[in-house]
Amino acid sequence: MSAQAPLISVVMPAHNAERTIGEAIRSLLAQDRTNWELIVVDDGSTDGTMQEVLSFQDERIRCIRQERGGVSRARNAGLDLAHGEYVAFLDADDRMPGSGLSARASLLHDNPGTAFVDGAVMAMDDRTGALERIHSPTYSGPPFKRLMRMDPGIFLGNTWMIRRSVIGTTRFPEGLTHGEDLAFYLLLARKGDYMATHHEVLHYRRGHRSAMADLDGLDNGYLALHRLAQRLVPPPDPADLHAMWLRIRRVMVRGYLKAMRPWDALRVWLRKPSWTT
Repeated sequence: MSAQAPLISVVMPAHNAERTIGEAIRSLLAQDRTNWELIVVDDGSTDGTMQEVLSFQDERIRCIRQERGGVSRARNAGLDLAHGEYVAFLDADDRMPGSGLSARASLLHDNPGTAFVDGAVMAMDDRTGALERIHSPTYSGPPFKRLMRMDPGIFLGNTWMIRRSVIGTTRFPEGLTHGEDLAFYLLLARKGDYMATHHEVLHYRRGHRSAMADLDGLDNGYLALHRLAQRLVPPPDPADLHAMWLRIRRVMVRGYLKAMRPWDALRVWLRKPSWTT
């Protein structure tokens, strides 16, 4: 490997990921594009996560350790160290298909006005390894309005590759336990256009973690996200803020009903938006 700067920085937060992080790293080593760097941020792990990372003898892989601070702080620490022209994220319990980096980077290279590139996502059963396509974005254009409306066709999670020049000093809002990806994207979304490749860019491990497993945390995270959206400058269209509120309400009511918590579902349904007096 030459000492030239990497084209792509991949940021990977990790907390007690000893069981899965090796597979995640091997998926990067198998990429058809090699000019990348991986920045692993060990977020206060108490298992063998750090040892697993250090077992990979590859100069493109760096690992730093911080006290437990949450996924947003870990990603921010990785962003502070990134040198690539483009930035991507990969969680320590997921994996990236072989063209996951190259497919997105090629679109960014060929489309100077594009700041964000997404791609197809396959859900991976944690027990069987079976794959199911759950995200096939096709939209191209300004992403802000669609993000405000929490359009699932443009946003699933941390699947966007982003120009580092667009990120600049913007960082993930720390303290959010849910919705941090969407909050980060909203802070950036007015800085360029979005497009997507038909190639798979992520195999998401289903069953190992789920936002719906912590409904109260998800509800609080969504409320914080909505407050953040209200504070954006310039202010969003009130119709988009209202659409976000309705989407949050719909998701949470369904989640609480599925969890057999009807009173919480009713509470969410009756809750008034924070700007309503």
